Amino acid sequence: MITDKILDVLFYFPLLLVKALPEIDFAVPDNIFNGINTFLSNVGYVIPIRALMPILVSSLALSAFKISWALIIRIKSFIPTMGA
Repeated sequence: MITDKILDVLFYFPLLLVKALPEIDFAVPDNIFNGINTFLSNVGYVIPIRALMPILVSSLALSAFKISWALIIRIKSFIPTMGA
């Protein structure tokens, strides 16, 4: 109760300054997604993602396997009978 009154007094002027600022209106245009869709269509024409997807999947699978294998070895090294 007392702390609320002290904080009200301390924050009176900063809140007054913030309330005096004008409102900012931010609006996204409706046709922005058309431009993004056109850009991605052009990129998809130059870089055929569907044809390169098996390479990306196998690369990510190999990376995930390496990470999980390193994690298994790290956990195994903390077990007293299995450490190396």
